[in-house]
This record gives sequence, C-alpha cells and structure tokens, in this order.
Amino acid sequence: MERFLQKIDWLTQISWTDGLIALLIISVFFLSAYIFSKYMPKLLSHITKKSQIAIDQALLASFRKPIVLILLATGLFLAFSYLPIPASGMSLITRFYHSLATVSIGWGFYLFSNTINIFFAHVHDRYDLQFNTIIIPFLSKIAKFVVVIFTAVAILDQWNYHVTGLITGLGIGGLAIAMAAKDTLSNFFGGLVIITDAPFTIGELIQSGTIEGIVEDINFRSTRIRTADQALVTVPNSTLANQPITNMSRLGKRRVLIHTPLEINTSSQQLQNCLSRIRQLLSVNDAIYEDGQMVWLDKISSASLDLSIQFFTKTVDFNEWTLIKENFNLAILQILYEEHVELASTRLTQAPADEKTPIKKSQPLVQKPPSAVDDPIEKAMRSRSSNN
Repeated sequence: MERFLQKIDWLTQISWTDGLIALLIISVFFLSAYIFSKYMPKLLSHITKKSQIAIDQALLASFRKPIVLILLATGLFLAFSYLPIPASGMSLITRFYHSLATVSIGWGFYLFSNTINIFFAHVHDRYDLQFNTIIIPFLSKIAKFVVVIFTAVAILDQWNYHVTGLITGLGIGGLAIAMAAKDTLSNFFGGLVIITDAPFTIGELIQSGTIEGIVEDINFRSTRIRTADQALVTVPNSTLANQPITNMSRLGKRRVLIHTPLEINTSSQQLQNCLSRIRQLLSVNDAIYEDGQMVWLDKISSASLDLSIQFFTKTVDFNEWTLIKENFNLAILQILYEEHVELASTRLTQAPADEKTPIKKSQPLVQKPPSAVDDPIEKAMRSRSSNN
C-alpha cells in the first residue's frame, strides 16, 4: 500500500496552474482533431480536384482518421509531459505514445493499400500498360501483410524486443513450424503460379475438375468461385494450380451439340427431308459460324434413328448461347412436325419366359374333400364283405 502511495505521490505535487495548462493543451489538440476531421477533408478535396490526381485523394482519405488519432495522442502526451510525472512513468508514457503513433501511421498505409488499383489505373493511363485484374487484389493483400509486419516489428523494437533475437529463438522450433506451415506455403506459391501464369482473372467463368463457376476472389490461401446455383466454393490454390483449368470466358466460339432420336418407323424420304431442312436452317443463320456445321444420321438401333447436329455460335456469352440453342431446338421441332416425324419413345419389352423353368399349376383356394372311394376304412369294409 505504501509503495502504491509513493507511485501516485506526484499527483499531490500538481498545482492548479499545471493542471489548467495540461487541460488547455488537451483541449487545443482535441479541438484541432475535430476541426481537421470535419473541415480539412473538404479543403483538401477542393485542392486535389484541381490537380486531378486520384492518388492524392485516396492518400488523404486513408490518413484522415490516423491523423486524428495522432493529434489526440499528441495532446495527451504533451499534457502528461507538462505534469511532474516521475521519469519511470514518463518513460512508459513515451513508449505508449510512440507505439500509438506507429500504429496510426501503419493504419494509414493499411487503408491506402485498398486503393492500389488507383495506382495501376494511373500507370495504365500514363504508360499504356495492361494489368491482369487478378493481380491488383492479390498485391493489395501482400501490401497489407507487409504493412502489418513492419508495424509490428517497429512496435516490438520500441519496447526493446529485438526481432533478430526473436528469430534466432524461433530457430529451435523452426522445423516444427515449417511442417505446420507446409500447406499454407504450398497454397501461397500456388497463388503465385496462378498470378504469373494468369489462366483466368476475376469475373471469368472457369471449370476445374467438378467445379464450374465465376471467379470472385483470390487470396494467399484459396480462390473463391461462385457456381451456377449461387454456392460459393473455396478451392485451395495448390489444388487449383495442379488441375487442368478450362476458361470458358476466353472461348473464341462455343459449340452446340444436339442429339435427336427419331421414331424407328420414319421413312427414308422423311429422314432425308429433315436432314436437308436442318442443314438449310444452319446455313442461313447469321449467329453461327459456317465452319463446323454438321448434320448427320449418327446411329440406327432397334428403337430409334438418331440424328446428331453440331455447330459453333459466334457468341461465347452463356445466356446468349443458351438462347440460340433454345431457338434452334424449337426450329427442329417445327421441322419434325411439318414432316410428320415423331420423336422416339421409350419401349418396354417383356423378356421371354425360360422354357426350362417348369410352370406350376396353381392350387384352388378351396380344395375338394377326399372321395369316399379313397377312404381307407370304407375300402377295408368292402374287401371283408366280398370275401364273405
């Protein structure tokens, strides 16, 4: 208790003048922070509009809140510096102030990392360089990671925790950490492979394995894909980098393959008419390529005559592709209707009975009583009477 009273003994040494000056310093810096937060963004926005540089606006927007935090922390630090606080206590307050200032600066750069796309847009406009859109969010995440690491290292150094000694100490368990981080590292390098090879970008439709959907995001560990049923699938980068990837959005043309089974009783003349009219339908359609148009009798079976139709659409958009395919199916149905040709139906055939299997005669539900002639007692009495 006495030790605690000795530590706060400096409070009794504060005069009214020192207290008022410290309170005045805090009030001035708090008022400055309020003015900066409310009015300076408008003034700076007016200045940056004249320069027409989006990076300046993004930089000011990112550092607005961190600067307010630094102003508040500076007011408290100067107010405490004016008070008769012991050297040990002031040293602790100084460390907290430096750490808070470091966090504020790191916070500003962390927020500025979200606007890295503005930098790439500026470089594109000035030097006419093309960038894959998947690189921008990935580099933004790397920049955030670097900012967090440097901020943490700076704060540890301010509190006399030397990073070199910490890394040396971690060398004892380095093998265990490396084994535990094996999957994380493989996913990270898998992401680098995807970034450098650029088999797809954000917003494109891809297919890999059993997964097909639109790429929404890629980070250090995984890639997020939105499937057709609106499910969000997370695929590890290492898995995606080691599988074949089909980019449906980069198709030069899109294939349509239709199989049409016709009734087995279709005559040869009807079949030729259908083939001729379908070929004519393809040749006059401007939405499909002339190359690759094929209409043929693909298969003959005991149940149907199968036609196969193949062509390539000029559009690769999925919705437009399905619309062309739907219109063509409707046109085929109209041709079959006009030629009085029916589609093949599923036939149910009854398997023949096995001749070697004996057929048992069913027994009547109500059986007749045994005949009187067959009664053993009656038979014995008749035999005796005949002997007499």
